Amino acid sequence: MGDFNTCLLKNDSRAKRLTNIISSSNLTLLPSNATHFFPNCSPSKLDLMLVSSSELVDTHGQYPAEAFSYHDLVYLSYRMRPPKAKPTITMRRSFKNFDNDSFLEDLNNIDWGTIQSAPNMDDKLNVFNSLLTELFDKHAPLRPVKLKHLPAPWLTQDIKSLMLKRNAAKSKFKLIPSENNHNKYKKLRNLCSRACRDAQSNFIDNSIKNNSPARIWRFLESLGIGRQRSNLSSSIDLDALNNHFAKVKSLDNRVKLDTLKHIRAAPLKVNTPFELQPVTSEDVRKHILSIKSDASGSDGINRKLVLLVLDHIIPVLTYIFNFSLSSNTFPNARQHAHVIPKPKINNPSLFSHYRPISILPFRSKVLERIVFTQLNVFLLKNRILSPYQSGFRTGHSTVTALVKVCDDIRFNMDNKLLTIAVLLDFSNAFNSVDHDILLALLRSIGLSANTISRFSSYLRNRQQRIVANDTLSSYVHLSSGVPQGGVLSPLLFSIFIDSFPPLLSSYHLYADDLQLYVSTPANDIAGAINKINVDLSCISNWCKSYGLCLNAAKSQVTIIGSPGQICKVDFKTLPPITLNSSILNVTTCVKTTNLGLLIDNSLSWSPQITEISRKLFASIGSLKRWKNLLPLKVKISLAHALLLPILDYADSCFTDLTEEKLDKLERLQNMCIRFIFGLRKFDHVSSFRARLRWLPIRYRRNLHTLVLLYSILYNPYSPSYLKERFCFLGTDTSSHLELRSRSDNRLKLPTCHTRYFSNSFTVKAVNLWNSLPFAIRHSESIAIFKCRLFKYYLARVEEQ
Repeated sequence: MGDFNTCLLKNDSRAKRLTNIISSSNLTLLPSNATHFFPNCSPSKLDLMLVSSSELVDTHGQYPAEAFSYHDLVYLSYRMRPPKAKPTITMRRSFKNFDNDSFLEDLNNIDWGTIQSAPNMDDKLNVFNSLLTELFDKHAPLRPVKLKHLPAPWLTQDIKSLMLKRNAAKSKFKLIPSENNHNKYKKLRNLCSRACRDAQSNFIDNSIKNNSPARIWRFLESLGIGRQRSNLSSSIDLDALNNHFAKVKSLDNRVKLDTLKHIRAAPLKVNTPFELQPVTSEDVRKHILSIKSDASGSDGINRKLVLLVLDHIIPVLTYIFNFSLSSNTFPNARQHAHVIPKPKINNPSLFSHYRPISILPFRSKVLERIVFTQLNVFLLKNRILSPYQSGFRTGHSTVTALVKVCDDIRFNMDNKLLTIAVLLDFSNAFNSVDHDILLALLRSIGLSANTISRFSSYLRNRQQRIVANDTLSSYVHLSSGVPQGGVLSPLLFSIFIDSFPPLLSSYHLYADDLQLYVSTPANDIAGAINKINVDLSCISNWCKSYGLCLNAAKSQVTIIGSPGQICKVDFKTLPPITLNSSILNVTTCVKTTNLGLLIDNSLSWSPQITEISRKLFASIGSLKRWKNLLPLKVKISLAHALLLPILDYADSCFTDLTEEKLDKLERLQNMCIRFIFGLRKFDHVSSFRARLRWLPIRYRRNLHTLVLLYSILYNPYSPSYLKERFCFLGTDTSSHLELRSRSDNRLKLPTCHTRYFSNSFTVKAVNLWNSLPFAIRHSESIAIFKCRLFKYYLARVEEQ
C-alpha cells in the first residue's frame, strides 16, 4: 500500500498499464475514493491498497489528513494467518490390526452362491453388499477418527523420539548454560531439522508422483498450500439447500405432450435397434481399474475396498452386471445419491452459490461405464450426434472446439467481415432434463424397447440427500435431471441437447456451452443482428418446449473484426440483440464458460495473456512457501503438473500472438524455471532450461500445434469439422485417387489474403507441417511423432 504516482481515475495508458500489471500479478485492488487533493487541481487516486487474498481483509478505508498532507491516510486490517479449522470426527475403517491371512481365509469361505438364488436385482445386490460389509466389519471395523487441520504424516516415531531428545537437551542447556551442553543441543537440533525436512520431502514426493493435477492440488491443499476451499457453513439448512437443488421449473403438460408427439413422429435414425450386450470378466476388470475416484456412496464401499478383493469378486460382479443388462433394470441402491455441495465462489452466501455433485456407489459407476462404452460405440458408428457437438466425445476436446470457432472468426476477418458472437448460458441444465423427453429421444435414435426400459429404470425414482460436515439431510425425490457426477450423465445430456433446432447462423456446442456466431460486412450489420435475433428466438422456443432455461444475465455478446472494420460500426445505433425480452449488451471481451478462453473484439489476446499471467502468479505464489523444502525433482513434477498446463492450455487456438506477447509468455516460463532452481529475478535461465530439456515458448507452441494436427489427420475419431480443412498434396478429391506426389505427405496450403487468416491454426499448422523433415511427417504413431518432433526442435535450440 502507498502512493503509486499513477491516477486510476484517469483512463490513460499509464493507468491501464498499472491495472494490467495488478491483474497479471494476481493482486486485488481494494476499492477506495480519490486520495490526493492538491489545490486548484482535480482530485486523483494515487494511494492504493493491493492484496493477494481479499478474503483475508477485515477492514480498510481512508481518513483525510488536511492538517499535514494533501494525501488521505489509507488503512488496512489484514489477517496474516487464516484461522485454523476445528478438528472434525469422521468414521473410517481401521486397518491397524488387519491380518491379511485371516482376511483371505474368510474371503475364500464366503458362499457367493446365495447371490444367484436371490429373486431380483436389488436382492442380489443387497446380499452382495451384506457379505462384503460383514467381511470388512470384522477385519477393518469402522472407527471414529479425529481429522486435524494440517496433518503431519511424515512425523514418524523415530523423529518424535529425536524431538524429545532435542527438547531435553535444550532444557538442560537452559538449566546449565555450558558450551558443552550448547553444542549437544545444536547437534540434536540440526539433526532433528534435517530428519524432518528429509521425511517431509519424501512424503510430498511420494504423494504427488504419477498423480493427476486435480489429485495433486487436493493433496497440496491438505498441507495448506493454495487457496483453501470454502467449507459449508454449519448454520446452513441442509434440507432447504437440498430442496433448492431438487427444485426445477416444471414443464407445462400440454407443451410436453406436443414435444413428445413431435419427437415420436420423426423417423428413426437407424434401422437396427441398439441392444445392450453382456460383458466378460476382463471387461469388468478393465472398467473397474479405469475409475480413479475413491469416494464412497450410500453403501459405504469404495474403490480401495473393492480392489482389495477384486480377484475374488470379479466373477460375482460380472454375473450381477450381466443380470442387470439382461433384465433391463438398474439397482435401486444407485438411485439414492449422496450430494456434496461445491461452492462456485470463495464466500458463498446464497443457495445458488453451490453446485450439487452426486457421489454414487462405486459398483454403480462401473455399471454406468459399461453401458456408456456400448452406447458411445453405437453413437460413433452411426454418427448420431451433431458434428458441432464436442462435449464428452472421443477425439474431441475444448481445444478442438476453440480452434474451430477462432479460425472461423479469422477467416471472416481475412474476407473483411465482422463476426457477431453470442455466448449463451443455460441455467441448471443437467438438472432440468425431462425424463420422458429424454427417453423419447433415445427411442428416436434407435435404442430398443428393452434398452429404453433400462434407461427408464436408471432415470426414474431417484432420490438424493446432502452430506456435509458429517451431517445428513433428508432424502428428496428428483422428478427430472441427470446426476452431476454420473458416468452416463454427460452422454445422455449430449443426446438431449442434440435435438437442437436448425439455425441460420454458425454454432458450436460443448455440453451446455453454446457459441452462436454470424459473419457480416460492416454495412449490413443490422441484417446480421436480425439473423441472430431469429436464431435466439428459435433457441428460446426450443428451450421452452424441452424444459431448459436460458440465463440472459450470464449470456454474452461481442462483435469481432479487424480494427479497420470495427471502426465502421456505430455501436450507439446498433439494433438490440434480445433474448427472452432481455437486451444483451455488446462487450469488448467475452469468456467462454466451459472452454476457458478470453476472446476480445480484435483477437489481440491481451486479456487471455493477462489471465494466464494471473493464474501462474497465483499458482507459483501458493508454492513459494515450500520452495526451500521441496527437492528438485518434486518441484519439477509440480511445474509439469500445475504450472505448465496454465501456459499450454489451448495455445494452438491463439497462434497469432505478437512478439511482445510471446516474450511475456517466455518470461512466465522463465518464472517457472526460477521457481524450480531457486534463482533470483535477473538470473539467466538458458542453461537451466537446457537441464530441464524444456523448449522455449515459441517451439513449445509449435510442438503442440503439430501434435494436434497429427491427431486431426490420423485419429479416426477426430472432429470432422477440422479434418475437412486439411488435404494432402497429390490427392485428387474429385476422383478419390492418390497421385504420385501424395507419398511426400505434404499438405495443401489454404488460400489466405491477410495476416489474420495466415496466422490461423489452419494455415500455420500446414506451414509448420510442410517444413518438417520427411521422417517426422511419416511417423507411424502419435507417440513416435511427438518424440521425433521434440528431439528435432530441441536440436534446433541447441544449435542457436
